[in-house]
Amino acid sequence: RLRDLRNYAKEKRNEEKRQHQNELDSMENHYKDQFSLLAEAISQERQELKVRQKFQAQTLHKVKRELRAKMEKEIQQLQHMITQNDDDAFFRELEAERFKARLQLASFQYSKNPFPRGQTS
Repeated sequence: RLRDLRNYAKEKRNEEKRQHQNELDSMENHYKDQFSLLAEAISQERQELKVRQKFQAQTLHKVKRELRAKMEKEIQQLQHMITQNDDDAFFRELEAERFKARLQLASFQYSKNPFPRGQTS
């Protein structure tokens, strides 16, 4: 009977040991699964971050390109306006010089002959 009790106790300890080992294995598998899911989530998050960064870089490049084009166009318009104003001023001065020369000529002719021939008052 003592032998049977020892065998029974030994079987119980072995059974408890197996159950304990099963529980440990189960917990280990659970945590491995959790870490695997976490690693996958982190990997996916990194991929999404890379995609967002790439999109932001492309958007920034596009905005810079558009602003540069707009700025170049505005500079060209300003240069054209400046050139146009300079041309206008040049031609106004030229016209003023021409009128001044006519006035001087008329003034000179009047001083030489205040009353042209055939016109006497």
